[in-house]
Amino acid sequence: RLAPNAGAFDYALYVLSGIVAWQILQRALEEAPSLVRDRMETLKQVIYPIETLPLTALLASALSPAIVLVVYLLLASVTGHLTWSIILIPLPVLLLVVLLLGLSWILMIVGVVLKDLREIVAVLIGLMIYFSPVLLSEQMVGEPIWQFVLLNPLAHVVIAFRDVLQNTFHPISWLIFVSVASVAFVTGAWGITRTKVLINEYI
Repeated sequence: RLAPNAGAFDYALYVLSGIVAWQILQRALEEAPSLVRDRMETLKQVIYPIETLPLTALLASALSPAIVLVVYLLLASVTGHLTWSIILIPLPVLLLVVLLLGLSWILMIVGVVLKDLREIVAVLIGLMIYFSPVLLSEQMVGEPIWQFVLLNPLAHVVIAFRDVLQNTFHPISWLIFVSVASVAFVTGAWGITRTKVLINEYI
């Protein structure tokens, strides 16, 4: 239970609202380091803008999070927890796409050289879910541990999605989300612009 007065399905809704964002993050970040390597034969034969690889990978992996979102909406509507703020869902989705494009470009560049990067990222992301707001809440772990959880920058992505799904608002998390997404996108765009010619020559 999230709190002594929480309903039977409150924790299920809490977890589902966090998993929506986390599944997108996990799939995109795990696949990003190997995007070029996995498609090397295709890239050799076809003139393909490699900077669009993360976007196509995102679209291909959107089915599972979409199913989780539908399950959340059905459960929330049945239990009376569906709120008007759901109409704002495009906002965190757009920010997440910006964040993942930037991070994916960075991981793509490094992944061309570092073959084991995908496995390293997969292990780290797999562990980080246990130190994120996907499964934990402040009421469950207490203030000191919750502050430790918030040191994870990806935690604020989950909180922003949950704000929209459950009609709450955490301005600091939104500020961190926007800032991290902006920095990641600018850094990744600069990196892929400077290195895509070298990557094309490498493959």
